[in-house]
Amino acid sequence: MAGAWRYAYASVTGTSHEKNGSVCQDAGSCRVVEAAGGDSVLLAMASDGAGSVKRSAEGAAWAIELFFAEFGAACRERGIAAVDRGLVLSWLRKLRRRIAARAARAGTRSSEFACTALGAVIADERAVFFQIGDGAIVISSRQDPGGYRWVFWPQHGEFANTTNFVTQRHASRALEMATHDGPVDEIAIFTDGIERLVLDLSARTAHAPFFRPLFRWLAATEPVTAGAVTSSPIAQYLGSKQVCDRTDDDKTLILATRRSAAAAAHAAAVKSAAAL
Repeated sequence: MAGAWRYAYASVTGTSHEKNGSVCQDAGSCRVVEAAGGDSVLLAMASDGAGSVKRSAEGAAWAIELFFAEFGAACRERGIAAVDRGLVLSWLRKLRRRIAARAARAGTRSSEFACTALGAVIADERAVFFQIGDGAIVISSRQDPGGYRWVFWPQHGEFANTTNFVTQRHASRALEMATHDGPVDEIAIFTDGIERLVLDLSARTAHAPFFRPLFRWLAATEPVTAGAVTSSPIAQYLGSKQVCDRTDDDKTLILATRRSAAAAAHAAAVKSAAAL
């Protein structure tokens, strides 16, 4: 039986950006909407603005804003059945048009607003995910409590620090989508600023010891009952010395669980025992 969603998220400026006076170019958020039929649907999205251009923070913010507007409305009307490739492509086209219009007014190019996109829509028995760019989505299903796997591997380009963006030509060709049938009880979405902390790049696996204590903490909190709010504990963690010593980039982390504290603790204990 699924419990109420608990979620927390934050975006934090990287130390390299702080040194040169740049703003945080990441954005991310998470919320629950009541879908058609009364079911609860979790919406979550992260976006990483390209560090090489000046207005990518605006692009990332618009990507998040439009995601919640479009996907929230679709889920309220038809539930998760409304979430398919057509809806994602419609969102992408609207975002690109908005960016192009703003770029034209500012006398610049759409590429100045370049950003990635990692989105998730999770209902009781089905989930849909999509991604353009680097960063990753990691999930834990009810069938494998305490186990964590990535949905898409980060899209890294041929050269260092290159990836795909929503503003690039033929961005739809870079779009990856996946549907998961069955309950997804935990999800983490993060931008590339913490990839090396949470993914084993050589083994191409998610680093479960990173996620388990965070989800145990989250499961012990109260379910979210009001609007989306940035989490101070997540922001403090992302800005901590232990994290910033390993990455100087902007960082976004979104966490959501519908496991109880007891279930989360049990799942972690079972996985730890199995690893012995």
